[in-house]
Parts: sequence; C-alpha cells; structure tokens
Amino acid sequence: MKYRKRFLLAALLGAGAVTFLVSCKKEAHSEEVVKTSIFSWEEDYILPEKEEEIYMAMERLGCAAVYQELPQDMEDEVVIEYLKRRSSKNQDVYYLAGDANWGLEEHAESMLEQVKRVDSLNKKAGRGSRFSGIVWDVEPYLTEEWDESPDQVMEQYINNLRAAYESASEKGLQVIVCIPNFYDKKGYEEELADLTENGCDVLAVMNYNKDDEAGQIRTEVELAKTYDKGIIHIVELQKPGYHELTEKNTYYYDGIGAVKESFEKLKKEFDYPKLGFSWHYMRPALELMDREEQR
Repeated sequence: MKYRKRFLLAALLGAGAVTFLVSCKKEAHSEEVVKTSIFSWEEDYILPEKEEEIYMAMERLGCAAVYQELPQDMEDEVVIEYLKRRSSKNQDVYYLAGDANWGLEEHAESMLEQVKRVDSLNKKAGRGSRFSGIVWDVEPYLTEEWDESPDQVMEQYINNLRAAYESASEKGLQVIVCIPNFYDKKGYEEELADLTENGCDVLAVMNYNKDDEAGQIRTEVELAKTYDKGIIHIVELQKPGYHELTEKNTYYYDGIGAVKESFEKLKKEFDYPKLGFSWHYMRPALELMDREEQR
C-alpha cells in the first residue's frame, strides 16, 4: 500500500509539474504571438532583392514579425530561403492566407489544405527557420451568401475556423484570425466569443476607423482577456481612394508618428500585455516612409 501511495504522490507531483510547464509555455506563447507586425501581400518581398526595403520597414516601424502571403505555385526552396533570412534577423514569419469563400466551405477544405502546406514547408525548412503560424484573412461578410443568410454563413465560418485551429495547433502553429470591428455591433457577440475561445490564439482586428479606435475594439479586448488570448490592433496605411478608403480610415496623410501615438494611447487605455499592433501593409508603409524622408 505504501508503494502505491508513493506512486500516486509521484504521479500527482508529475502532473503538477506538467501543468506548470504548460502554463509557462502558454504565457510565453501568448507574448510571442502579439509582437508588432506588418502585413506583406506582394510576392516580390519574398525575394532577396527586396531585403534592404524589408529591413528599412521592419526597423523604422518597430516590427518583429511579418505576415507574408505566398503564391500557391512558388517553389519551396524560394520560401525556405526567405524564412532563413528572416530567422537570421530574429524576425518571425506568419503564413498569410485567405479568401472570403473559405468561410462557406462545408468542411474547411481550403483552410486545412493551407495548414498542411505550412506544416510541409516547416518540415523542409528545419527547426531553425520556420513559419511561426498562420494568419487567416477570411472575410465571409464580403460574399453574396452573407447578404442572403448571414447567420448561417457565420455559423459555418466559425466551424471552419475551429477545425483549422485544431489542425494547426496539433502541428505547433499559432493562429491569428483577422476580423472586422463590427461583428459585435451586428449582433454576433456569442459567435465572436466562440471564435475567440475556440478558433484562434489571437484576434487581429481590422480597426480601420480613426474616430474611436479604443471603443471599436473594446468588446474584442474584453473577450481576449476572458479567454486569455491575444489581440492585435491593425492600422491602415493605404492612400484614400483605394477600396473606398477615406481619410478617416487610413493614416496615409497622418504619418508614422501618428500611428505610434495611437499605439501608445491604446496601450494605456487597455493595459493588457497581450495587446499587439500591426501595420497594413508593406508597400504603402514604404511609400509613406519615402514621402516623409523627402519632406
């Protein structure tokens, strides 16, 4: 009997140690995933010829992570070399992917396929240089189906995110989900909570309205706190006129300093260590930097 008691005690102590280690790992994981970042949509920024521009943007904007989209037909070797260059500069890379229709698929086929691709690339790249995770830019509210039956679309979208998150987590990939700042205002508070708890490690809010940046993400910040998740505030840098953007949506004319002031205000407003920031995106950021240097 005493040996059995010793065994049970050892098992309990071991379980406690594991729980402690998992808790520590989760905390470090959350802090890593909300590093200041920048989106990069163009494939030419994957090539070595663009290294100087990438370095300038990352340094000037204080970014430690980049969300990079990849062409589906890009050779693995090109991607792996890019990952190695970013790793050599201690910069994280997230695989940026998405299509509005991916949220409508019955079994999350496209998202699961992208998870497989990232996992395959990571295995080829090796431990030293790899994708840290995936950034989903899946916006189902842009589809015709949303106009006809938004509730059903939202339900399917979240189911797909849950499936993709489970698959990515099994492969050691962090998951960031881009969302608009209006799901709660559309009456989808419960769905937003489900998404936060079960569909991602981090919410990345496309907070493209400078009028009330804190108010527009308050619900999302509170959900992040509730479920111990990260949250990222994304700012727009594109010139007014593109995609119906107006001056109230973008910092194109305000400049880099104004963006950094905004970041500081939100840090003080929410005082949440898992609040991060992201710039959208590489090309207009470089244009803005060039314009400011010429003044």
